[in-house]
Order: sequence, then C-alpha cells, then structure tokens
Amino acid sequence: MKEPIKRTINGIDVYYIKSKKFKTITCSMVFTHEQGIDLINEYYFLSNALVDNMKKYPSNVLKYRYQSSLYGLDAFGSATSIGNNIVNHFVITYPNELYLEQEPDLSKKAFIFLNEIITNPSLRKGKFTKKVLNDNVKEAKELHELLKSVKDMYAYYNFTKLFYKDKLDLQFNFPENDRLSDVTLDTFTNAYNDMFNKDSVSIFVTGDIDENKFDEIIKETLSPRIVNHQVKSIDRNFSYNKDAKPKIKKEYDNVSQSRIFIGYTTNIKYFTRDHAALSIMNNIFGGFDQSKLFIEIREKHNLSYYVDSNYQPEENLVTVSLSTSKANEDIVIQKVTEILDEIKAGEFSDDLFKQAKENCMNSLESLVDSQSRYLLQHIKSYHLTGEKYDLQHRISLYRSITQEDVVKAANSLVLDTVYLYTKRGDLDA
Repeated sequence: MKEPIKRTINGIDVYYIKSKKFKTITCSMVFTHEQGIDLINEYYFLSNALVDNMKKYPSNVLKYRYQSSLYGLDAFGSATSIGNNIVNHFVITYPNELYLEQEPDLSKKAFIFLNEIITNPSLRKGKFTKKVLNDNVKEAKELHELLKSVKDMYAYYNFTKLFYKDKLDLQFNFPENDRLSDVTLDTFTNAYNDMFNKDSVSIFVTGDIDENKFDEIIKETLSPRIVNHQVKSIDRNFSYNKDAKPKIKKEYDNVSQSRIFIGYTTNIKYFTRDHAALSIMNNIFGGFDQSKLFIEIREKHNLSYYVDSNYQPEENLVTVSLSTSKANEDIVIQKVTEILDEIKAGEFSDDLFKQAKENCMNSLESLVDSQSRYLLQHIKSYHLTGEKYDLQHRISLYRSITQEDVVKAANSLVLDTVYLYTKRGDLDA
C-alpha cells in the first residue's frame, strides 16, 4: 500500500490510502470525543442505533434491499478508545466500480448512504425513541449475562475490574454495566448531538481509488451538519511504580478448572522502539506455541490446560492467562514468576529469539492483507502521534531489536494484579 495522501475538504482531514490489492473500497468516518468515559455507554449505543435506525429506510428489509442494489455494500458502526478519548467509527465497504460495468457512481451513492447513516436517524421530537434506548440497554444487559455464563470470559472481565481498581479513569468497557442506569433519552440524544457540535471528524478511504474523484464526491455530498471541531487528544497516563504492591484476589464459583490471570504493567510507550522489543519479549514469554510458558508449563510439566501471554500496548499491560487444577494453583503461579525472571536474566535461546522476532514481523506484514485492520492502524497512529502509520518503518524497528533490548523490555514489567477464579477448597475460609 502506498503512503496516505492527506487532503483537507470542508475543514475535515481526509486520508486516502491507495492500494490495488483489493477489489473493494472501504470508507470510514471517525468522530473523536473529548468527554472521556462519562458518556461511554451513550457513544457505544450510537454505533448500532445509527446504523439500525435510518429514517430513510425505516425497516431492515428496505435498508438491506438498498444495500443489495449497491452490490452488497456492508455498513457497520463501532466504538473504541484511542488514548483517553472515545472514538466512533462508521464504516462502509463495497465493490470498487472499476470492476463493475455501468456503475460509475457507486462510490458517490455509497458515500451518500454513509452520510444518511450518521445524519438522518429516525428520531421523535428530536430525540431517539424509548424503544431504541430500551433495546440497546436490554442488549447490553443480555451481553453481560452472557459474559457471566462463559467462565473464561467472566473471569477475565473480573480480572480487568481488579486491574483497573486503582486506574478508574483509564478503564474502557463497552458497554459499561455499572453505568447503564445513568443512560437516559436526554444523555443519549446529547451524545449524538455532540458529534456535530463538539467532536473532531476525519475521513479515511482505502482501495484502488482516484483521490481526485473522491475529493469531488466529498465536496459535493458531505452533509453540512458534519463539521470538524478542535478536540484535545488525551494520552493515557498510567502510573508506574517498580515497588508497587500487587493486587491479589480470589473469587469462588462452581468451576471444574481454576482460571488465573496475572497482569504486569510497563512504562513502555505505544509505537516506540521499546514497544517492538516488548512485543518480541511477549512472544518469547507466552505468545505462541514454542514460548517458554507453553513449553515449560503445559508441555513439559502438564500443569495447565492452556497458558499464554498477551501484550496490550494501549493498556501498558502484559497478561498471562491460564487454566489449571485447584491443586496446582500455587505451583503454576510460581512457575510463571520463575520463567519471567529467566527472560529478565536473558535466559532464552537464540533460536527462540529469532522465531519470536520473525513471528512479530510476519504479523505486521499481514496487516496489508486486511483493509480494515490496516486502516485502523492509520487511524490510531494519526490520533496518538499525529503521523501516518509507517509499516515498513515498524518492520525495520522489529528487525533491529536485539536480545539485550528484549531483556530491557522484560525488566520494565511490574507485577500489578493476580486474579484467581476457582472453587472453594478445604483450606479456603
């Protein structure tokens, strides 16, 4: 994919990411909110409420019929966090008209449809209906109940609650179950109006496109309601204390296997060289099936049913997750500690280091195989750094990482949280 072409149209930054790899075009309109987590559920609900409640297409049958006339155009909305901002994405994907006969205006029709999703929902007296709100709240509650029924997911959810107990302003759950009762028709509608009165707006388009043609489409069809406002990009400032006392919690349920989550914080920043080093370190630790955790704990000693580690750079977090018998809980936690200490001391083979690095670079290179994933990396990069996502530069960073860099990254990790979801035993109070 070529470097993004940046234009400013009607005061809105537009980024064209040109590629001949796909026969589809993906267009995303991005709204960034400065309000933080106060209206987190309202922004989450907007993603579905706007896509599913279009005034021009009052039933799903009519909407899908029109999407079919646009050669199966797919449309969806999502809410996520970038830095400490909530971001709403509204995305359409459709076949490139270059490969269709007698459809020179497909991109124009598609962009008008995207405008309709955002600017023309079905409202009553300027507000969403009670049914729309109640349906979203009900769905969120059902999602939480489903979460509770899946033991692994529920245990991880409880782990995140414990991890963020002392980081409340940094927690983003979509939806946030504890705040559902705070959502009203007024707060929901106000969040929607904020999109036009307070939010920053940007547009990203990927595919084998003619940027000049898209310039004209956007100039001609972009709704005048969609206006860019200056919004401060807020970083996520995680506290970091090498001497911090970890939070440890054990909760009980009728489970056959104990689920254990161990969380480590780091002071390594997203999109930095150290970020690359910690990604490789995570692979060595437990990121793939030749990792030290997998080989030592699962394969060699049969102490767990599964074990892995996951690096979440946006959260400054490395998490070890595993499932084991109640009798092996203490042993397996001690093993995790010992294996991390080995990596901190540089005790890992050259072959494992090379394989872990290669896996990371292969994962990066695979980004260009997905329009949506590659697009999201650009959106994150522009929000967090103000610069394009330079894939080749990222790959070169990974290639330059040494074993000493990995050891340094490993030594940045500080134990923050240990959470056990287990059954009650004879020794438990």
